[in-house]
Amino acid sequence: MAIITTLALIYIHMQMQIFALAYQGKNREKQITKLKEMNGLLTYNILELKSSNHLGVKLLAENSKLKFRDSASVVELVTTQPVSEADEVRVVKVKKAPNPLLSFLSLRSNGEAQAEERTGTPKPWLPLR
Repeated sequence: MAIITTLALIYIHMQMQIFALAYQGKNREKQITKLKEMNGLLTYNILELKSSNHLGVKLLAENSKLKFRDSASVVELVTTQPVSEADEVRVVKVKKAPNPLLSFLSLRSNGEAQAEERTGTPKPWLPLR
């Protein structure tokens, strides 16, 4: 009888530990979920504080000495070799021939490289044609 009672008490004690660990696991899952939500909220707040709109509003609201650039505060730098608009710049665009190993996948019949020469001042806002 004593052995059966001892085994029953050990079994009950182990079952109680299992339930206690299960409750601890659920509490930790709740804490992890809460921390993830706080992390997301804090990340959003940090990104909002770092945004250019927020910084601009903050700087303009304060009596700071910072101002926006005007045309009078633009500085011109002297280069080693003067560049004038009269100088012609040649822009050449080269189209590459397709890879011969992959040419069987190409639907084009013309695989020759073509070059186009233009003169004048390059304008970076215009695409090469």
